[in-house]
Amino acid sequence: MNDELTKAAQFVNRLLANPALGALPPLQKEEQILQFLQVNRQALFPTLSSPQFFPGYTWENITFIMEKALMETVNQNLVPQLQGLVENSLDLSFIAFLRQQNVSTDAVKKDLIRFLGELLSHPSVRREFSGSYNSLVYHVTDKYVEQVFERKEYVHFELTKVQRLRMGKEEVKNLIRVSLLLKPAVYLFSVPGTAQQEIQKSVSQPQFTDRVLHSLTDKLRCLPPEVLASAVHANLSFLDNQQLEATARISAIINNLCRNYRPDMPRDRGADTMEKSWLSVARKNHRFYGFDVKVLDEFYKIAGENNW
Repeated sequence: MNDELTKAAQFVNRLLANPALGALPPLQKEEQILQFLQVNRQALFPTLSSPQFFPGYTWENITFIMEKALMETVNQNLVPQLQGLVENSLDLSFIAFLRQQNVSTDAVKKDLIRFLGELLSHPSVRREFSGSYNSLVYHVTDKYVEQVFERKEYVHFELTKVQRLRMGKEEVKNLIRVSLLLKPAVYLFSVPGTAQQEIQKSVSQPQFTDRVLHSLTDKLRCLPPEVLASAVHANLSFLDNQQLEATARISAIINNLCRNYRPDMPRDRGADTMEKSWLSVARKNHRFYGFDVKVLDEFYKIAGENNW
């Protein structure tokens, strides 16, 4: 298998070297290559089943090896970057506000990094993790929460009066960041290949939700239950459950906004910015995605006023 993975890794590295993928974040590169392999399977099979690569193998065997090599290759950059983001960009002082006691944030970060590594070993989770990762890299949560606290409108009211978060904006930012990082964890409990809408149906069942939260609590005893609940509930439809935490509703929107985030994307003269355009479409389709349209409305105004 080592020899097979070496061959696959060499092929994968040639694909990753494509200049068209150069500006993409790691998981978006991975997704593009997985799509390339699937779309071009008929053209690629004669080459990849030749004596130079994997003679006698079926396409299913070949794609299994290629996907494993691709994941390992992408992880060489992704895992250290993610670890650096958690260690240097996350401030976990919000935990003390929730638990009303001091905690060792370094120990929490170690547990979080360990668990994120476990998440990234599952292909179904990786496909959902791109938005979470991009939101941290590009500081998307920070800028919207910053504006929310300045405006003190609907979203601020939901955070401070309804969810009753007795903390400042910096703590709220970091709570949402962790909620975003853990949002894809529900896919650990899904059948591989299950669509997002089907996941939402599953999570809406109390037994499923309880099982996910119970498992996450066992794995991440260092985190308050409010954080884990926000992460799990970020996969729910607000239309089905209007008691969802504001942090969960925000996490759902930012995760989807950042899934294919391209800040380097050129904009045509007179066209909306990428974020404003996405938010405009999301407002029109909020029922399909299960988003809180009032959060979308406020974010849309923020994006427009700040030319985001």
